[in-house]
Amino acid sequence: MTVQRVAVKDLKLNEPVTSFFQVRNPQRRLRKTGEPFVTLVLTDGTGELPAVMWEDADGVGEQIREGDLVKVQGMVGSYQGELQLTIQRLRLAREDEATLRDFLPSTSADVPSMLACLTQTIRAFTNEPLKHLLTSIFDAEGFREAFAAAPAAKELHHAYLGGLLEHTVSVVRLCETIAAHYGGVVDRELLVASAILHDVGKIRELTWERGFDYSDAGRLLGHITQGVLLVDEQIEQIPDFPPGLRLELLHNILSHHGEYAWGSPRRPKTVEAMILHGVENLDGKINLFLKLARHHPDPYREGWTVFHRSFERPLFFGEPEAAGETLGEAREDG
Repeated sequence: MTVQRVAVKDLKLNEPVTSFFQVRNPQRRLRKTGEPFVTLVLTDGTGELPAVMWEDADGVGEQIREGDLVKVQGMVGSYQGELQLTIQRLRLAREDEATLRDFLPSTSADVPSMLACLTQTIRAFTNEPLKHLLTSIFDAEGFREAFAAAPAAKELHHAYLGGLLEHTVSVVRLCETIAAHYGGVVDRELLVASAILHDVGKIRELTWERGFDYSDAGRLLGHITQGVLLVDEQIEQIPDFPPGLRLELLHNILSHHGEYAWGSPRRPKTVEAMILHGVENLDGKINLFLKLARHHPDPYREGWTVFHRSFERPLFFGEPEAAGETLGEAREDG
């Protein structure tokens, strides 16, 4: 019998479920009695759901690995204010039952259109060194494909296929708007170039074949360091690239997280760097807000999300009717 897949976003409290999911963070634990149980997170591209399996924990714990596709039968309950699935039966999915790509969250925005937007922006540059630099980076073998596919994070904002591209286009558009507002006090093309390149190191920091994780280089260096290295490698290939322009561009990339506590090697010291940090931070937070409102509402209090560690508070997204109107237009992401 063919099992009709049930999306995580459609799961309801106190309802049974039989469907296919991808496994995240499987862990074998022990109860106070010494008996084993298994905790894991189930995902499918529309969201994620914590799960627990009390029975047959030894057998399941030996079989299941990070990124596996599984068939699950269980009951949706709640734990500490959030939905949680209690698993009754679980097995690995067969190759003919599920395709890995279908379980990874993906942008609903038009990828070719977003790439075209960046291409047109670069072609319009009048600053020839910056135009040369951006063109050489985007024309490098395999770069566009990686930049279009990569997530922007492992699990927070824009954590889905195409998330890096979507986040970058959004930051570019917001920076263009702010540059127009402040006029000549802002070097518009330096700001826009910095916006295009600020997260470029994420194509080296993250992996996205079986799920979203960090590469070895990502764990050791991080995306900011790798982005600066990538951009500086290309600058070295451009004769007579202005030294001052190089310093400011690299500073903007280095400082875009804003604070040392947020992993920023430098704090913003130019107006362009300050704008980039503010815009990048805002875009990430709004994306995360929409994700929480859509996928992590408080099951006991309508119009509110559950508490989230990034914000250190629950968030209010409106009354049920208003939320349906507003969030119905938002992207389906994981």
